[in-house]
Amino acid sequence: MTAVGEGELLIGWSGTSGAHAPAFIRSRRDTTDANWSPWAQLYTSAHPPAEFYPVGAPIPWPSDTVPSGYALMQGQTFDKSAYPKLAAAYPSGVIPDMRGWTIKGKPASGRAVLSQEQDGIKSHTHSASASSTDLGTKTTSSFDYGTKSTNNTGAHTHSLSGSTNAAGNHSHRDGRRFNPSVFKDTYQYGYTSSGQNTWGVQGSVGMSTGWLANTSTDGNHSHSLSGTAASAGAHAHTVGIGAHTHSVAIGSHGHTITVNAAGNAENTVKNIAFNYIVRLA
Repeated sequence: MTAVGEGELLIGWSGTSGAHAPAFIRSRRDTTDANWSPWAQLYTSAHPPAEFYPVGAPIPWPSDTVPSGYALMQGQTFDKSAYPKLAAAYPSGVIPDMRGWTIKGKPASGRAVLSQEQDGIKSHTHSASASSTDLGTKTTSSFDYGTKSTNNTGAHTHSLSGSTNAAGNHSHRDGRRFNPSVFKDTYQYGYTSSGQNTWGVQGSVGMSTGWLANTSTDGNHSHSLSGTAASAGAHAHTVGIGAHTHSVAIGSHGHTITVNAAGNAENTVKNIAFNYIVRLA
């Protein structure tokens, strides 16, 4: 078939007799020096084009309304016999759940196709420091506390009570000598031998044994004691404190620094939310 106008359009078919044959088209401009374009295939319902987007590939879709022949990728199962091409991509019969997930190229090693990797950040360090400052030795201010006195206490008394022991019995010779055969019975408190002596005045010598009369032994007695000792002992002291200062050594030291956590619940980049859909075939 040929069309004439500003150019020419040529449509042809290629195939065996009685079968649907694919159609091809070529064209050229309506000039004597124009060349024909290469043949290009015309696609029809009988001869649809090859798949431009493989079945099973996630397709970003900017709507919650899914076009016919597609399904949202939400982790659901599907009929592998009804969709064999989709089953070739997902042999488990489960469409991956792409909600909240992004796609990453599979590394050269360490990962399997369709394996998941949880969110994380690359290992790194932070530097933090606090300068060390020597505050040296400081001196407190001088203050004169003056002279202070202690309180006046300490006066006290003691109570006394008791008695002396009973003692003091003794006797004396009265100095008079006597003849025991004549006078000894007349002395109430007894007598004491004075050796060879005359009886009469004490000190005379040269007579027979004489005796000296004894005085009474009365004198044994006791005394009771009671009373209170005088109050004494109250006194005070003065304490001179005086003006003085104290030195306080602070010295060089450091501080511990805590870096607080900050950021989102997960690692993200600037993004726009799309639904992922997949073609059913």
